Amino acid sequence: MSSRTPEPERRSTPVSPLLVPMLFLGLIIGFIAGYALLWWGLLAVAAVCGVSASLVFTGRNRDGATGAVVGVLLGYLGIMLVAWFRGVIG
Repeated sequence: MSSRTPEPERRSTPVSPLLVPMLFLGLIIGFIAGYALLWWGLLAVAAVCGVSASLVFTGRNRDGATGAVVGVLLGYLGIMLVAWFRGVIG
């Protein structure tokens, strides 16, 4: 008979409660920046990325900052793709 050591229980890492609201807020900001400001919206995207990077480097809420960056990029790039396919830009 072989003796096995019991494997430790695997648990998923907890997700911050700010991740989903910041992702949604980022989507809204990215959409508005792309729709209303077009190329000037890149400044809004850069500002959100800069603020989020400073939050990560100071050790604050990393999940919320990641959600904000992903949301802004998805919102902005999504509306830019729609504009490109409709022939507004390009």
